[in-house]
Amino acid sequence: MKHYLVIGGTGMLQAAVLDWNQEGHKVTVVAQTEEKLRRLSKCAAYPELLRTVQADYHQLESFQKKLEDMPAPDIIVSWIHRSGNNAIQALSSIYGVLAKRVELFHIKGSSAHDSRQNYTPNYSDTIDYHEIILGFQLTGGASRWLTNEEIANGVREAVKLREHRYIVGTVEPWSARP
Repeated sequence: MKHYLVIGGTGMLQAAVLDWNQEGHKVTVVAQTEEKLRRLSKCAAYPELLRTVQADYHQLESFQKKLEDMPAPDIIVSWIHRSGNNAIQALSSIYGVLAKRVELFHIKGSSAHDSRQNYTPNYSDTIDYHEIILGFQLTGGASRWLTNEEIANGVREAVKLREHRYIVGTVEPWSARP
């Protein structure tokens, strides 16, 4: 059994959270709203393995305190927008001092495929850092953004494969994005 820490797991990552719970893993979900966390808990196959924590990563001091108060995870799956780069750095700092290895899967928007727009936190040797870039779909000459199901499936696949960089959908040609 692994312990997953999922930041932002009540929206597009909800299906992934529920699958990891169904597989018997301990999953801690951090999200901004208590109501979404309650709804998520009601869907869990094993509610005793699902822990929910209400925290806003834009409130950095409170966010860090809540992370420091919980057991260290084996795997972190983090959907933190660019406006929260300090929070992703906080994750790296908090869990980078542990003796055990932690895998950090940093989910990013499609623009992160461009190295000039891609933020990567500083991290220690005890963190295995992976980035998951959410792209778009090309279908019949048209493009569209990914669905929540496609995102959740892609994130699960990325965690399974453990590649340094995994792109869900495509980011090329960039001119074709929706």
